[in-house]
Amino acid sequence: MKRPLLALLLPTLLLCACNTKTQQYNSADGTVQATYNPAKSEWHIADSTGREPVEQYDSMRVTEVSEDGHPMTVIYYRGAEQHMRQYYSNMQLRGEGMRIDGLRQGRWVYYHPNGNLQVETNYVDGKEEGPYRVYRESGAPYYIGQYQHGEPIGLWEVYDPQGNLVERTEY
Repeated sequence: MKRPLLALLLPTLLLCACNTKTQQYNSADGTVQATYNPAKSEWHIADSTGREPVEQYDSMRVTEVSEDGHPMTVIYYRGAEQHMRQYYSNMQLRGEGMRIDGLRQGRWVYYHPNGNLQVETNYVDGKEEGPYRVYRESGAPYYIGQYQHGEPIGLWEVYDPQGNLVERTEY
């Protein structure tokens, strides 16, 4: 017995319709919204005001996604610059910074899952340069020092969980 063509194609059409539905992901605090349009293979990522986190870029690529499908690593390209943003599984910002010609440049920051600053440093031509600060999840400092050409220099300080200075080391 012959089946009508529509009956044969219906499961395929339904499968295609399900796979082309736009998907939306929001961070727990509402500061980031990611939308994926599978029909265009296109992501749109915006903050709570609808603005994109990196403005005036040539192209954008999601290089890592979570198990539930939301972006975890996003790279925005502008000429030789690559601005990278990483997210935790709840879409909270995990860290961001820029690379130029593949080397880290400028300010790089990382955040704890609760949103508090974790690491703050600067890079010049791929090497750490200048102040280097690490903070505990509570926001208290953990250790603070300086880099020059990728090497620790000068006075480095270590703090206990309450933020009290407990050790000093000279490089």
